[in-house]
Parts: sequence; C-alpha cells; structure tokens
Amino acid sequence: MAYFVDAKDQAIISLLQKDGRMFVQDMAKVLNLTRATVTKRMAKLEAEGVITGYTAVVRNDFFDKKIRGWVMIVAVPNMEEEAIAQMKLITEISKIYTTNGKWDLTAEIRASDLEGFDRALSKIRQVAGIETTETNLLLSSRIGA
Repeated sequence: MAYFVDAKDQAIISLLQKDGRMFVQDMAKVLNLTRATVTKRMAKLEAEGVITGYTAVVRNDFFDKKIRGWVMIVAVPNMEEEAIAQMKLITEISKIYTTNGKWDLTAEIRASDLEGFDRALSKIRQVAGIETTETNLLLSSRIGA
C-alpha cells in the first residue's frame, strides 16, 4: 500500500529540497512541530521510500564536463526501450527522460569540450531506434544549480 504524504510531510520534504543539511531542530521551529515529530516523520518517509537519499548539488561549471546540452529525440515506434538501453552505454549522457509531444525522449549530454559533445551526438544518432534529433546547448543557469 502506498504511503500517504500529508501536509506536514510535504512541508518537511520542501524544506529538505531547499536545504538537505537543515537541522531537525530548525525544521521543527519553522514548522511549529517538536524535534521528535520531525525526526519520526523523516524516518518514516525514508523507510517508505518517499525520501530516497540526500545529495550534494554541485555548481554546473565545477567539473571538467562544462559543455552541457539537451538532445530531443524522435524514436522509431516500439523501439524506445531498445534505444534507451543503447544510450545508457554512452558515457556523456547523464540523464534520459521520456517526454510527450513532438519528442519521445530527451537526453542530457555533458562533455569536456565541443568536440566531445559532437562525438556524443554522433554516437546518439547511430543508435538503432532513433529516427531524428534536435540539440540545444545550455548556455547558463539562471536559477538552481
């Protein structure tokens, strides 16, 4: 049975999404709850798999792979899963999303330079099950990481 997330759980999740290192006592104060209540609810959210982990968000330009972009993909009908399986092997792809509308899939590429980005695009275009692509380079982040 699915775990029901109420307004208090939602508020805890929201605070953690903004600051995953926020102290329980600070969350309790903001939410007007006891520390024990916040701790118990967090443990329940973790045990139920609602909260699956905590992670560090790193500035996009921190690592070597500073060239980033989105590749929107039209897949051959009924070949999406095959294409995804092959794309998972392309190391420059950091994320793959299924989408609706004109595009079936969207992949995020990260590369050290434009030549590496171009090589990744070539690999994607050779994947069986990919009909057509359109690429956009990400220039800068205006909000978030």
